[in-house]
Amino acid sequence: MYIPFLIIISILSFFSIWETISKWIIKHKKIVSETILILAFLSLFLILTPFTIKESWEIAIWLLWIILWLPILSKVFLLNIPQKLMLFRKEIGIWMWMLSIVHTTLYFKVVSFNTLFSTDFWFLNGTITFLTWWMLAFVIAIILTFTSNNISMKLLWKKWKYLHRTAYLLLIFALLHVAFLKISNEWIIVFITTFIPFIIYFILKILEWKNIKIPTWIK
Repeated sequence: MYIPFLIIISILSFFSIWETISKWIIKHKKIVSETILILAFLSLFLILTPFTIKESWEIAIWLLWIILWLPILSKVFLLNIPQKLMLFRKEIGIWMWMLSIVHTTLYFKVVSFNTLFSTDFWFLNGTITFLTWWMLAFVIAIILTFTSNNISMKLLWKKWKYLHRTAYLLLIFALLHVAFLKISNEWIIVFITTFIPFIIYFILKILEWKNIKIPTWIK
């Protein structure tokens, strides 16, 4: 599975296609930004398709991963395309939030909204439920989305940066939501697909904080 992927990356790197893509992104920055925003708002139409409740959340988590991995890929691995995509983290964040809205709306279409005020929604058998982690992640997503603008940056100033570091909490809560949802019968899969990637991410994040570079053959 990974060998064809590495072959494709090597071919693209050899012919400097990454550099061409990077230049195109910068040249058409406005088009890329508007395209992401259009996709974000079009995502709301998924509310009309109840069978996308799982997919909407999974895509939202992937978009969150992209937002959080871009600094590592650009600052630690010195990759050109992630450096350019850093310009669109706000737009990707809005897209993630739209999908979170879809997921939340579809859930409450199946289950009454009044369940939100039930103790069993938050705690069950003395344990925090997967729904609790989901709501915590959703609230943080709302806060980050509504403060992802220049006005909020000016008003909050240094506090804005600290506020948006709660994106790490958002990731943790989102992963815990998935883990608590599946851990009863798929704990091995959950560990491999959820916790190992987070451990790898945290290790590489430390390298970013320490300004350690790991140059690759990909540019």
